[in-house]
Amino acid sequence: MTEKTGLFKKSGDALKKMTGKALGALQNFTVKLDPMIEVPFVGDTIKEVQDIVYMLNDYYLGNYKQVPVSAIIGCIMIVGYLASPIDLIPDTVPVLGLLDDAFIINIIIELCVDKELKKYRSWRKMQPENLLNA
Repeated sequence: MTEKTGLFKKSGDALKKMTGKALGALQNFTVKLDPMIEVPFVGDTIKEVQDIVYMLNDYYLGNYKQVPVSAIIGCIMIVGYLASPIDLIPDTVPVLGLLDDAFIINIIIELCVDKELKKYRSWRKMQPENLLNA
């Protein structure tokens, strides 16, 4: 193995490890949003975001492999938008700050994630750990 190849491998391994940690942290964070699922107008979007994070995590772990590139890009856009401090309406504005986030997220979901998210949910329901909890 050349020195350049070794450097690429180390960089790739570091990126993979960092991605895994980030997805794990996101999944832990989304669980804390469970009480907000019942909030009118934004609750459905919160559930969508939770499922997107679960899908990305299952994809990363190799449990769910059928995710098209367009859906991955859409998911990354959603997570990036949520993490970004730039908003159409700042989150500090009561109600409207959350509604603009829900609006943008729902547009991205409709354009490139919705179909795949439905497939993922069906797949997830059939997993042994979910069959035990049904």
